[in-house]
Amino acid sequence: MKKYVMFLLTLAVLLATVITQISANKALAKPNFREPFLEFTSPKFGQIKNIVWLNNFISADNAVLVLATKLKDNLSYSYLSYLDIVTGESTLLAEFPTHQYLDDVILSIGPFSGNSVITAYNDGIVKTTLTRDDKQSLHAEQELLPIDGFDVATSMDFKGNLYYSKANDNLLYVKNFEQTAFPFLVTDNQPNRDMTFLRKPYQIVNANTLDRTLTYTSLTKNGIDLYSMDFVGLPLTSNKPLINKVVQAQAIEDGFGFIGMRLNGDPSNSSADQTLNIFMVRRNRSDYPNILELDTIPFNIDPLGAVPAMSSTTFNEDYTLAYTSYDESHRGKLIICNFEQKPKVILENENLFGPVSISRKSIPDPTAPSVKGDFRSKYILYFTLEKDRVRVKICDEQGKLVKDLTNMLMGDKD
Repeated sequence: MKKYVMFLLTLAVLLATVITQISANKALAKPNFREPFLEFTSPKFGQIKNIVWLNNFISADNAVLVLATKLKDNLSYSYLSYLDIVTGESTLLAEFPTHQYLDDVILSIGPFSGNSVITAYNDGIVKTTLTRDDKQSLHAEQELLPIDGFDVATSMDFKGNLYYSKANDNLLYVKNFEQTAFPFLVTDNQPNRDMTFLRKPYQIVNANTLDRTLTYTSLTKNGIDLYSMDFVGLPLTSNKPLINKVVQAQAIEDGFGFIGMRLNGDPSNSSADQTLNIFMVRRNRSDYPNILELDTIPFNIDPLGAVPAMSSTTFNEDYTLAYTSYDESHRGKLIICNFEQKPKVILENENLFGPVSISRKSIPDPTAPSVKGDFRSKYILYFTLEKDRVRVKICDEQGKLVKDLTNMLMGDKD
């Protein structure tokens, strides 16, 4: 009799826990933060979704990657292109059916994973590998990797393996693509090493292969909190958030840490009474990582209703963050923060909007004498609205205009 009573009590407790969790999840409204975005039409490329620097881990070329969509046979297709910012020449790298949520995502894999770029298509991911022949001509090899259920994925990161989340799902997914060290020993009966974790992820932030640490955000009653776990699923902060009230977060350039913005104040207050803290973590294996608080900016949105944008470039200890900040009238500033230096406004009085992208490049200056050697400087790619036209520009870390890419992207003649 006691066994039945204990069984009923245990069942009642389990049911109560499930009901409580369901009620708690239903009560969690998704914050209405909109991440910086692009959406303008180019006669040359199509409807542009994203433009980023070609990552130096992929190639040191002075080039950007352009992701755009076009209709093909009444279906939406995405096109990944390489654009040389010096000559204006473009090369189509990959073509694939558009993903309904991730068509604006371009992910470059880490320095130890080859010269490839990862993007999403409707049924999986696309691996685009860049090579050059003896004549230095650029070649791209496209590989589509299908994944069951990936059509509803809402965020991802790829570092040899794919880490992703899905819409209306409490699971964090890991798709294993790593190759065995001894491929000749592989048999047809290999165990499935794909994994899932009950983590209730909102967005995947960063897979840090150096520290074997995954960071992700999750919806809580306080808003969006950031958590970390190791690659086998063990929470690194005892199921407590690493950072609370996150507005957005993303990997740093080398993938061994992350940057982001968090609310500094009561989330229930109006945005006019709130500020955003700019934070950075480089290496986060410890339960108590070194969280750098780099700046505080107003919590105002850009002219299209998105939160401020940010990007980073890293080289050994050196780092630079580039980010935007807006006033109540949605007029923007472009700010940089360097290693062991205070934040500095390098652009204001321009109608900024959307994302930014910073990288270390060697862009030749036609007015300067030629000097042998690799002298890379930091350049920021940014976007402005001028008389209802989107302009795409590059400036140096002093804010000096280096290049206007608008005509290259639109196919206009200079």
